[in-house]
Amino acid sequence: RAGQWRCAGAAAHDPQPLIAEGVWEGRILDAPRGSGGFGYDPVFFDPVRGMGAAELEAALKNRISHRGRALAQLRESLLAAMRRR
Repeated sequence: RAGQWRCAGAAAHDPQPLIAEGVWEGRILDAPRGSGGFGYDPVFFDPVRGMGAAELEAALKNRISHRGRALAQLRESLLAAMRRR
């Protein structure tokens, strides 16, 4: 019962767009856990932290989630592009 979340992001940049992807690997739980988050968070388990997504503190979840990883990667790509100019 493996599961994963994926998020892709892009920023218009000359001469090519910057594209980033974030992946959060986990497992699908048999029963919901936790009261935080939304959507499928109660049934998504993060094996690295040993907790369901709905059990994680919001700040941590936002940093390690597929969205957080994609945005961090996009931010680094934008900063690198700015340094090259």
